[in-house]
Amino acid sequence: MKVFFILLISMFLCSCAYLCPQPKQALLQDQQSFVLAFEDFQTTHRLEGLQKLVVDFPDSSWASRAKTIILYSQELDQRKKQNEKLRETVEQQALEMEQLNVLNQKLTEKLEQFKSLLIQSEQHPQ
Repeated sequence: MKVFFILLISMFLCSCAYLCPQPKQALLQDQQSFVLAFEDFQTTHRLEGLQKLVVDFPDSSWASRAKTIILYSQELDQRKKQNEKLRETVEQQALEMEQLNVLNQKLTEKLEQFKSLLIQSEQHPQ
């Protein structure tokens, strides 16, 4: 009889859990928005979703994470632009150096011609 009641109680508890399951904890709206915005950022590198999250949920911990990503992304973009400018400057300087080397070579040849003419004029005075 004891066993029957134990089985009956356990079946009752199991059926309650089956019929009235605990709802799964839903993601909070700010967290869900962050996840979607971050996935969009990863695929497209656009910050609009993260910026919208910061505006929509300014006091959220997810907004502070989004701000961090935004700041790092903006800093990375600035550094890319700086690197591109430096690369262009280096290329321009390399071209200028090449032009100066050509000019130097021409001047060296002219100097050698003038030396040769000077030697010839000293050997054959008029």
